[in-house]
Amino acid sequence: MLQNFKFTQYRFTYTAQEPLRMPPNKANVFRSRLGYTLRNITCIGQEEECRNRCEHPAQCVYSQCFETPVPDDSPILRGQPFAPHPFILEPPLTGKQDYAPGDTFTCNLILIGNAINVLPWMAFTFNEIGKKRIGLHGKRGKCQLDKIESLPADDSAESQTIYTAETETLTGPGLILRLDDVMRSAPNVTDTIELNFLTPTSIKVDRRWMRDLPFELLIRNLLRRIRFLSYFHCGEELEVDAHALLAATNSITHTSRLRWMRKERWSARAKRTIPMDGFIGTIRFEGELAPFLPLLCLGEYLHIGHHTAFGFGKYRIHVPTTSIVLQ
Repeated sequence: MLQNFKFTQYRFTYTAQEPLRMPPNKANVFRSRLGYTLRNITCIGQEEECRNRCEHPAQCVYSQCFETPVPDDSPILRGQPFAPHPFILEPPLTGKQDYAPGDTFTCNLILIGNAINVLPWMAFTFNEIGKKRIGLHGKRGKCQLDKIESLPADDSAESQTIYTAETETLTGPGLILRLDDVMRSAPNVTDTIELNFLTPTSIKVDRRWMRDLPFELLIRNLLRRIRFLSYFHCGEELEVDAHALLAATNSITHTSRLRWMRKERWSARAKRTIPMDGFIGTIRFEGELAPFLPLLCLGEYLHIGHHTAFGFGKYRIHVPTTSIVLQ
């Protein structure tokens, strides 16, 4: 399964050179600056062409990342304008807002499949983001991109530094990760796990945002997301008996301890605020979980639900030793 699926994860470390102020939710700042800056430095068409639809999707880096086209003859997502983004932003989760010169902060980026090839453009873009100031409007400050590290699947393993401000040289893509790497660092799961949702998670069913996540819905969404990413960005169909797997979810019970978070962002393109609500918290699943472990572990890196480009849908697997306390 997923022989061609690959991804990388990077940590960009900045040092503030001027005082600046960040919002509590830093995803909007990084995502908006990333799209705006990448488009400016890579767009090969005219502004009006880009505003309507890219005329050079196969050559345009911005289009590859933000507007991946769905071929007219595609057996998957036919009729949809774009495939899922091949990148995931993981802005800092810290609530710190005010940064003085010398303070540091990080932002993580995950690139999937063919998007790994655009790392040089991403590195240049993140460097430009710091140079052109980052933060809340009117309270932005210059930052230096100190280094870029390639992160392993195992959190306890060492990262690889592939760029420093001193050398101003990107040495390569770093660690290419595959499903085998993910599974080697997977927890020892028996019949009980908890998923700790660290960022708002937005999942819609029949035009309704879900405030709970039964196991069947979780696996259905993971299958869908991994299938799309693999097909459009890694050139491989997901070979799995989805019907049998979904049928097996009936034996898995779940206990939730979630809370709903209301968020919104300003869309420069739509000229309005857009709701971005979602749940965070913990869900415990109990039952025969081994057949689902590859999907669950890969989902830790790929996130789940809507707005993953903003860092939404990030969870971590935890093997509990005590019972969950409901409130």
